[in-house]
Amino acid sequence: MIAVKQKWAKPEGFKGRTKGTTTYKKYKWSVVMYDKETEQLKSGKFSTVKELNEEWGLKLSGDHIWRLMTHSRVDENKRNGTNSFLARYGHIKIEKIDEPRNY
Repeated sequence: MIAVKQKWAKPEGFKGRTKGTTTYKKYKWSVVMYDKETEQLKSGKFSTVKELNEEWGLKLSGDHIWRLMTHSRVDENKRNGTNSFLARYGHIKIEKIDEPRNY
């Protein structure tokens, strides 16, 4: 085997952040939702989708987020009635942001 020379060596005891971990120092999602029960608009900023789901009691996945942001694979005519994507999630608007969080 050929030995690969590293450009830099990790300090002893260095653990760092593992792959796939999230940071809570920035807001990543700006969400505006029309609450059908109270008939009011709710808005908020969240660091993760999990945080959004827990706080507002939603069950959004990564695919739902992508479809709401891009309107790709969305039935604009609501031909499926109450089962169409916009009938279920059309009251939610999601934007990707990058803002520091104030503690």
